[in-house]
Amino acid sequence: MLDLTQCNVSEPIQQKLEAMFAQGRAPQALIIEGDEAKTEALAKQLAAALVCQSDQRRPCGVCAGCLKAYAGSHPDIYVAQGGLTPRSFKVEAIRAVRSDAYIRAQEGGCKVYLLLRAESMSTEAQNALLKILEEPPAQTVFILTCSIKNRLLQTVRSRAQSVTLEEVLSQNPEAVRIAKEMTTALLHTKELAILQAAAPLLKDKDLLKEVLAQLTLVFRDACVQREGGSVRLSSLPEQAAALCRAVPKARLLGLIQAVEEIQNALAFNGNMTILTTALCANLRTAAGR
Repeated sequence: MLDLTQCNVSEPIQQKLEAMFAQGRAPQALIIEGDEAKTEALAKQLAAALVCQSDQRRPCGVCAGCLKAYAGSHPDIYVAQGGLTPRSFKVEAIRAVRSDAYIRAQEGGCKVYLLLRAESMSTEAQNALLKILEEPPAQTVFILTCSIKNRLLQTVRSRAQSVTLEEVLSQNPEAVRIAKEMTTALLHTKELAILQAAAPLLKDKDLLKEVLAQLTLVFRDACVQREGGSVRLSSLPEQAAALCRAVPKARLLGLIQAVEEIQNALAFNGNMTILTTALCANLRTAAGR
């Protein structure tokens, strides 16, 4: 039995993953799409389950395999990670993964490769990964995490199973309202309007966090629609559809990156006035407005 209680995933996602990993089986490649912290936590929990020595609930949390996995010291769990910018996940990292994958597991089970922030892989890196996904060594599992799986090459996506994590937001009506006003102003190239919409964020850090989360979902939904997908995660489907029609794919990805930059700066307690002003300016630049 697969135990994912620590990851707080929804019941449908739990059931889908249990079916994938039933009776000792596992997909040789899995893409987990969603919030970075949540996808990484789930990926690491699945890795622990794959090296767990229990015959019942996995990960059991107490066997040698689990303890090493949680400590980040299991010899059969390999982690490679991209940066916050596009193409920062270099081909050299994937070549190292390919070389290691053909070496037998040290503890006799399977080998797990966690490729975090996979959307930041360069095209060359993705093509290098594709070669091993086409003919993967026995007893190896590749788990890729990304905020938007459509940033990955279609050939990579076609050789992996995937799950999309639902976002669990507080749905603060004020955060939704501000995100809606900012998105609408962005669509109509109204610089003053976007600054006015963002004014309540100048002195409210928690509200800024919630608005950034809402904006991320809207921009991600627009990207998914651009690729012909139907998954909807935001509370503002009309704004996402309008962005999909008005903004090219490359610029939609730039909008997501602009939000991520502010989220990262916010983690270091940046000046709220500077961050909010930078957010508005960066969104306009990314959208080409």
